[in-house]
Amino acid sequence: MIVISTVSIFQYCDIRKKCEGDLYCNFSNMEKFLNQKYVRNTLGVGEIEFVSCSPTVYQAMMMDWMRNLEVGIPALLEDGVKFLIYTGEYDLICNWLGKSRWVHAMEWSGHK
Repeated sequence: MIVISTVSIFQYCDIRKKCEGDLYCNFSNMEKFLNQKYVRNTLGVGEIEFVSCSPTVYQAMMMDWMRNLEVGIPALLEDGVKFLIYTGEYDLICNWLGKSRWVHAMEWSGHK
């Protein structure tokens, strides 16, 4: 499964919360949930542990910053690759409405 997250990793712009320290969000509940064995098995990630702020992942994705990856996704879907695309509704940095629109407008055989 490929996970596309357009949620700002650092949650700097959660318009509902007052900043407490470096982050606007406490990710501990999300980390506990995503690191449960049955959740990892369901997502197909094996023993890979979820961490909310990974400098390794951040550095690896720097070359993909602001690139249009939408153009290759329909072909991957046609090949049976499963996707989870999520965006934070209250994250001012990420355009959740735009992401919703491109997902719904994307043309591929499983569109419906």
